[in-house]
Amino acid sequence: MGVWRRILGPLVEVVITPMAIGAAVSAGAVVFFLNLADDIREQDGVWKFDHDGLNLGNALRTPERTAIARTVSDLARPDVMSAVALVSVVIAWRSVRFRREAILMAITLGGGGLIIGTTKYRYGRQRPSLVEALAVEETFSFPSGHSFVSICFYGTLAYWWMKNRHWLAKFGIGSITTLFIAIVGASRVYLGVHYPSDVLAGYAAALPWLVACLSAYERSEREIGVDDLLLLTD
Repeated sequence: MGVWRRILGPLVEVVITPMAIGAAVSAGAVVFFLNLADDIREQDGVWKFDHDGLNLGNALRTPERTAIARTVSDLARPDVMSAVALVSVVIAWRSVRFRREAILMAITLGGGGLIIGTTKYRYGRQRPSLVEALAVEETFSFPSGHSFVSICFYGTLAYWWMKNRHWLAKFGIGSITTLFIAIVGASRVYLGVHYPSDVLAGYAAALPWLVACLSAYERSEREIGVDDLLLLTD
């Protein structure tokens, strides 16, 4: 056992790190997104999955659930998140103490908006017509902007909340955040404005972007301390 520990110990320290795990998750998400995109272009098996999901959402509709779905959906509206990104730019310009946090949020949401807008235009998938839509949307369907934005915004908040906390608190925060992000995606299918594959693609597209932004933020924290940042702005 001691021999194996000496052999595998250094390897584990290199492979099992936040950076390595993030890279693996990002690579998997990219592959998953590309497979979904291929299925949609070729009208492959994903169409049955999409139609079954829409029909299930339609069957579950009640006035109370519709009100909840609309409220949850509004908490990840791209236009609201664009306003948050703009406010973050203002904070970054005026505040030293919260400058890096504001820059992270502005880049994550602003850059994410460009990514999702470009991707929607690239694939040009029309909104679902199988069931009645309970919300009005003017953009293309694939991938879901709400799903993308929910991971970027709430994932960043969860990252801040989990920093320097006990592992049990981290697990709780991560679980609640994951559940809420899943509910946001489900609300879009329930409202009839997205196919389930749109939602999954939005998640898959957002993960690599969020990992890249958080990795850059972590590196800036290591290289430039708060005191150094204060000196730079004097």
